[in-house]
Amino acid sequence: MQLNRSKDNKWILQKNISSGELFDAFLSAMQDQQNKIDSTALREKLAEDDFYKGRSTEGSDSTLGVRLSEMCFYMYGYKMDGEFIPSATTQLYLNNNIEKEKLMLINFFSLQFPHPYSNTPNNFHLYIGRLILKLLLDERINNRIYIDEAIWFLPFIEEINETQYEDLVKEIINYRKLSYEDKEIKFEEVANFNDVFSNSLHEISYYFFRIFKNFNVLNLVSDKEHNEGKLFKFLHGTNSSRNDAFDSHQHNSGYVELNFELQNSAKGLLDKFPYYEKPITQADSLTKADWIRDLYEFNQLEYINEIIKSFSKNEAISTAIKDMVYSSKYGSRDGKEFERNLKPVFELFREVRDVEIISGAGDTDLLCVVENEVEDLYKVNVDAKTSKNRTSSINPVRINNHIKKNGSKYCIIVSPKFSKGVNIDISDYNIVTIEAEVLANYCLKDCLSSIDGYCDYNILNTLIQNSIGSDISQYVDNIIKEKYQL
Repeated sequence: MQLNRSKDNKWILQKNISSGELFDAFLSAMQDQQNKIDSTALREKLAEDDFYKGRSTEGSDSTLGVRLSEMCFYMYGYKMDGEFIPSATTQLYLNNNIEKEKLMLINFFSLQFPHPYSNTPNNFHLYIGRLILKLLLDERINNRIYIDEAIWFLPFIEEINETQYEDLVKEIINYRKLSYEDKEIKFEEVANFNDVFSNSLHEISYYFFRIFKNFNVLNLVSDKEHNEGKLFKFLHGTNSSRNDAFDSHQHNSGYVELNFELQNSAKGLLDKFPYYEKPITQADSLTKADWIRDLYEFNQLEYINEIIKSFSKNEAISTAIKDMVYSSKYGSRDGKEFERNLKPVFELFREVRDVEIISGAGDTDLLCVVENEVEDLYKVNVDAKTSKNRTSSINPVRINNHIKKNGSKYCIIVSPKFSKGVNIDISDYNIVTIEAEVLANYCLKDCLSSIDGYCDYNILNTLIQNSIGSDISQYVDNIIKEKYQL
């Protein structure tokens, strides 16, 4: 493989936290803040719990910002509009009795470049987690990667296909045949080798491997015979150096391997989602928000479905919600696609007994039959407004006639966005509006939080009854933040 080994052309792995316990402390602190990103409050909470000690008495808010970004890099969640939104794996970890190791394996598997929380150069396009797992399952290299070969090969791989992978395995095998002195020569032939490899060691060995060791995804194993018991040392600055010891304060190197109990899960993931697939980029998505939602929610739900069979309904949930949001923004001009994709979303509600597409002139788009808390049935109209056919106003009289025609309690209008004038239009009618992404987020979060994989309509019904004639998007968003995120 032709690799360009330089500090400006390498993977950039976030490095600030290396303790799994500290990651959990950050999650707990974010819960206390109700997901609001407030670095000062976060620092004070962590300091109070003895998880943060700054270099000064006051500490540094910027340090906390860096650590929060590291949580985002390791797929715990993402930042949106001043809030921390947990990923699918994080929500399952907090709300369900699932082995954390499997969820952290999914976080590992999810890592890719490009990544919204890494400044790795744009020429890197690969799933780094999948590639490393593929190597750790390869018997030709004894299901292991030695630390020195990790820093020699991994950070400089820009892309991978099946041919390149075979070349990589051959090169690793040949590299292992070299003596310590021959390897040392290879390292020293790289321009500015001390700077390049001390940086790579710091990111990969001191943080990346040790973080996933703390998550019980990887094992770091001592090998006193490796490289004749010698360590590679690379100068860092003028007075310090970094070495390839397998752990802190150790005097010999070693290798990383996959936790044996996760091997079948990793194989299952790689069988369905190959290491050589091209990762989705922001350019592949219509907005950055769409890209991030794919990475942290929809993709992770697919991975969860593959290895945690008790959550097999996740795939249907993910597909229904993703298709609904997409069609609300970019669906067919006549709105029929959006109507079709709203149906399976309303079928995710536990209390909804039937959803029928009515459509056509003079009637509602969807009619839902809902069971209340005392098992009585009532009907709800749902109207779909895509961004293509959305107008600056709504005809409440026409919608009210549809409510009467079907004997419904009220009508929910779903659209990507609503103009300010809409609230005035519906203020005296049994109508509410909700943004499609808010509805999607509510369903996704509540389904993941529930035991049976369905979401609760009673909460929405109570909110609607108390908010008739208004937009309920912000109220639902508040419910999500208070109950379903952290």
